[in-house]
Order: sequence, then structure tokens, then C-alpha cells
Amino acid sequence: MRYLLLIISLFLLSHHSIAQEVVDSLDAKWNESEIKQQFHFKAGFQTDYSLGKSYISSADSPALGFNIQADWQFYKSFQLGLGMFNTYHKNLDSSVSGLVEQTNLTGTFIGIGYLIPLSEVWSVSPNIKYADIKLNQKTAYLNKEFEENAAMIIIGTSINYQLNNNISSFIDVEFRQLYYDIDSSPQIQEFYDKDHFLTLSIGLRYSFFSKKSLF
Repeated sequence: MRYLLLIISLFLLSHHSIAQEVVDSLDAKWNESEIKQQFHFKAGFQTDYSLGKSYISSADSPALGFNIQADWQFYKSFQLGLGMFNTYHKNLDSSVSGLVEQTNLTGTFIGIGYLIPLSEVWSVSPNIKYADIKLNQKTAYLNKEFEENAAMIIIGTSINYQLNNNISSFIDVEFRQLYYDIDSSPQIQEFYDKDHFLTLSIGLRYSFFSKKSLF
């Protein structure tokens, strides 16, 4: 009888040990998934510098505006983002812009990026985005307005500095190519059909559902 009780005790002890290992393993995987899967919201101010010779770069001042973006870090360090931005261009050269006095450029975009930690607080996020663009232009003639549609390809990187577990600051550096939805003659196609921008943004990012730093 004594040996039977000993065998039963050893069986229960080993069963409890195995069960505890399974629970610990699940807890570890759950904690890992919490680190790898997060939601981020970022907002900032931006300025566009036109590059080369084109319609906006020849007629407009550097643009000022804002941007907001929501990111889902869904697999390891990959990030899927949705957002919008708005910039304001003041037309300076009437010989190029004609009666157009100002241009408001609004874009909604989707993009994908990858987070690369550099240290405990520094990281970079190379990314590529596609944006649908609306250009609202106001004229000097009876304050009339008209709209144009365009598309934009954005290639850039975000430089991030972790302030605490949830908040980080960022500086975005992006190259943007704008394609207007208009038909021009071959002689002036490069001038009126495309625009190139260097965009700089600065702002803050907040991470949701984060119990510890990503790094």
C-alpha cells in the first residue's frame, strides 16, 4: 500500500510539473505576441520642398501642413499603416500658375514598413506608401475653386526616439513623386504631369497595448 501511494504521488507531481511548463510556455508566447503586435498612432507637422522643374516647384513656396497615421505592427517588425496629410502651397509666380493663388493638397495613403531597432531607445522604420491625392486650387477670379485628382508614391524612413514605454518622438524623411490625372502634350509633359518633393515631418507617436518597450 505504501508503494502504491508513493507511485500515485510521483505521478501527480510529474503531471503538475508538466502542466506548469505548458502554462509557462503559453505565458511566454502571449507576452511575446504582446510585444510583437501593437497599434501605434502618430501625428506631426510637415513641410514639402519641391525638387526639379515642374508646375508646383516653379510657382509655389515650400508647403506647410500636418499628418496623422495609424500603424499595426502585425508580424515581427512589419508595420501596416493608414493615414492622411494636408499641405498648403502659396502660389508665387503668376506667369506659371496663372490665376491660381493657392493650392491645398490632401492625401490619404496606405503603406508598409519595417521597424529596425538601433539601440534601447533609437530605431528606424523604412517604408513605402501609395496615396490618393486631391488638389484644391483657389483662383483670384471671383474666388473660384477647382479640384484635380492625382496619385503619389512615397519612399522614406522614420527615425524614432523612445521617450517611455508608450510615447516616442519621430522625424520622417520622405521622397514623394506626384502624378497628375491630366493629359499634356509631350513637350510640356514633364512640367505639368509630375512633381517631386522632399518632405520632412516631426511629431509624436503613441503605442497602444504595450506593457513594455518594443526594444
